[in-house]
Amino acid sequence: MARTATHRVTRAWGLLVLLTLLSLAAGHSGWTGLVANALIMAAAFAKGRWMLMDFLKLRGVPAGWRVLLLCWLVLVTAIPWITAAFPLLRA
Repeated sequence: MARTATHRVTRAWGLLVLLTLLSLAAGHSGWTGLVANALIMAAAFAKGRWMLMDFLKLRGVPAGWRVLLLCWLVLVTAIPWITAAFPLLRA
């Protein structure tokens, strides 16, 4: 059982590193617009979800706590994208 948990955390860590590199590449590549912002925010959401589930060990807690924290994560990642999209959509 401990080996499975260790493997899951190691896999999550590797995916976090890859998503961080993807975000850095998208930010430094000169991509602009909503698609680049959406890519970076999606990577941030995925990283946040893995942090909550694997590193903070929320897989075993009651569903209400998971829903509450995932809703908070959605807000934290959606509000910056909406803020960036608002001027472009309004024009």
